[in-house]
Amino acid sequence: MRTRPPYPAPPNPAKPHPMTYAIALLLCVVAAAFEGLCAGRDPLGQLRATRQPPWSPPNWVWVLIGIAWYGICFAGLARLLPLWPEHRLAVILLCALMLANGAANILGFRMKRLDLAFFFLFPYWLLLGAFLWSVRPLDGLTFALFAFYCVYQLYAAWWGYRLWRMNPPSGPPPVVP
Repeated sequence: MRTRPPYPAPPNPAKPHPMTYAIALLLCVVAAAFEGLCAGRDPLGQLRATRQPPWSPPNWVWVLIGIAWYGICFAGLARLLPLWPEHRLAVILLCALMLANGAANILGFRMKRLDLAFFFLFPYWLLLGAFLWSVRPLDGLTFALFAFYCVYQLYAAWWGYRLWRMNPPSGPPPVVP
């Protein structure tokens, strides 16, 4: 007769429950919808109308970057959600990171304040660092995916800085509708 151990086996982030994928997908869809709401109408058109450095990617590449962002968020959530009861902080920080990523669009697209969008990177990086700190002992793959995202952030910061400097604000700041 087989006896069960007195404690449940720890969840394996490499083999999440099928419902975990649905929850991860739902969280990503909600975050993407929030990002779209924050960006407002025609953000790619606004981007086309902005002076950009010559090394800026075309608009279709920004779409691919967005898809990659939500891809790593989905993978991270799918691997971290099974750890939820014991390790909530990593999931909460990842959700906060997705919301902060979307909220940054208010500054750049709705308010057209590229200076504020650039300076928003600094608290965003603190949040990203806190997430990396929380996820490192839990899941190496999620840590690696977001460490790679940190490398992209260096490019994004330089691009955002150049965008701001090439497009100084003119007149009073617009009112957010």
